[in-house]
Amino acid sequence: MCIRVRRAPSVTNPWDGHNTITIPAALDAARALIAIRAVLRELGVLQPEFGAVCWCGAPVTDEVRIPLQRRTPEVMAHGT
Repeated sequence: MCIRVRRAPSVTNPWDGHNTITIPAALDAARALIAIRAVLRELGVLQPEFGAVCWCGAPVTDEVRIPLQRRTPEVMAHGT
């Protein structure tokens, strides 16, 4: 995915120009997705009917992803 999403207590500029979208930390998952889609649409990225995608077509979410090489056995046991 080309776009990263970060959460912040307050947002004055949702797009930093360096592939990071900032959304309010207080948003639930559904509203976060709406905010992400809105910023991407403003940047001219066509969005599918459901979900959000970046320029490359990869799905964009605000979920924290742990790289495979950094996953511990405890994390793997919990299905992450």
